[in-house]
Amino acid sequence: MTDAIAPYISATGRSKELWNHDAGGALGEIQLVLKDCLGDDDYTDTLLVVALSGGPDSLALAAGLLRAATRRVPAGNLVALTVDHEWRAESASEAAAAAKCARDLGYAQAKVLRAQIPETGAGPEGSAREMRWRLMTRAALSIARERKLKSIHFFTGHTLDDQAETVLLRLGRGASLLALSAMWPVDMLDSTSGLPRREEPLENSVKNDEDVLVWISRPLLGVRRETTHEACRQAGLIPAHDPTNELESEAKTAAGEALPRVAIRQRVLPELRRALGQDPAPALARLAEQAYSDEMYLQVEAAEVLDKVFMDEATWDVGQPLRLDFSGIGKARIVPRPILRRVMYRAGRWAGMRAGDVTMEHLESVTDLVHDWHGQGPLDLPGVQVSRENGQIVFRKTGN
Repeated sequence: MTDAIAPYISATGRSKELWNHDAGGALGEIQLVLKDCLGDDDYTDTLLVVALSGGPDSLALAAGLLRAATRRVPAGNLVALTVDHEWRAESASEAAAAAKCARDLGYAQAKVLRAQIPETGAGPEGSAREMRWRLMTRAALSIARERKLKSIHFFTGHTLDDQAETVLLRLGRGASLLALSAMWPVDMLDSTSGLPRREEPLENSVKNDEDVLVWISRPLLGVRRETTHEACRQAGLIPAHDPTNELESEAKTAAGEALPRVAIRQRVLPELRRALGQDPAPALARLAEQAYSDEMYLQVEAAEVLDKVFMDEATWDVGQPLRLDFSGIGKARIVPRPILRRVMYRAGRWAGMRAGDVTMEHLESVTDLVHDWHGQGPLDLPGVQVSRENGQIVFRKTGN
């Protein structure tokens, strides 16, 4: 097997088949995490999909999920999907090897999806992510509908180290509390784009009459990358090595620099470790967890306020002006600014505001229409115009 294309199962791995047993060590740790993630839910009508790149994280996830799913999930409901971004000449053979490895492990289906990455303005990493999830969601929906299943549950191998990198990336870009919450343990996905629903406008949700619900779990966010590597060694799984994760990779930004996440991983985190005298990853991951918890509280409070001030909610439709009337909640100025800002953000998104182009300055200006009203004129935000009219805050969709 020395000439085999990774990922693959070594001769030792084939003889032991640890993934079919309750293992100890690193693989056992991952199995326990996944058993806890699955819980006691009924998966008879659910398609479980592993997003398998062939690297050690997703390979350890794929192996761990098999045992965790035993007696919980019908064997035919376990599938693996691999996306070939065609960035490298050898990527096609590696993707095929990943699918074969999944089948050898015991997955009922393992498919390779081909993706040519268009330039979306999100950079090579962002564009690849958007295309990857669009393709995987489309493929999973096809399988689920063919089997007449009611839901899809994706699993990814993102680790604590990935979470730490994401927090640093967002800190450097001027992140909000929501952005600092980074990757969530569980998200609902839009069935067309494959992106988390929180990143999609209400218009997309209204247009999608979804017969199959799509979810994603990231169960390894509390697991270190070294654990997934050790789990692969323990189980005799030989993962693929992706050179695009190296500084010397040919994959670059438009400016010719290393991809941001690669630079964070290879340069920034090691320097932080040296400067602090300790590994910063656990603290960064805890920050994301705390930000997530705080953000959820603020979102719940904002939803309650929005429910009280949203005029004509029963008859309002996408594309119509959206009006907020704060007169029914007493002194609107006593609504804490962080909550009011989230009310305005959610209303703006429903009205057609483009999330990717909205800044904190935009949201502060809209919030000032309530907290610091002194006759300001209409505000032009990406996709909407916001004004105060007869004491009401009005959002109108625009083409800007």
